[in-house]
Amino acid sequence: MTKLKVSAWNDGKHNPNGNGYGIRVGNKGREFFEKNISDIKLSIENSDFIKIKITNGFWNKCTEFRDKRIGEWMILNNIAPWKKGENPKFNLTILENNKFLLEKLTK
Repeated sequence: MTKLKVSAWNDGKHNPNGNGYGIRVGNKGREFFEKNISDIKLSIENSDFIKIKITNGFWNKCTEFRDKRIGEWMILNNIAPWKKGENPKFNLTILENNKFLLEKLTK
């Protein structure tokens, strides 16, 4: 299975309810996503899969996927908020059928 190193993303507001958070995969990471999909299924730390919308911007300049539940998980696990330029890093494992597993990096 392919694992990508990805980083946390925020719209700059660090909203305490989780809005505005996501995962940046970058241009190279985007290559592992099927073109023209509208959503993926994401498991965070082996949780049940949740459906995450993929915006049209993902295929252009915005190489992140966003969802309030990602932000809620980051806040609950003291990952967010973070200092500017110190975005936390994660492993994103590519599974089959537009499914992905997000895990904290282990040291």
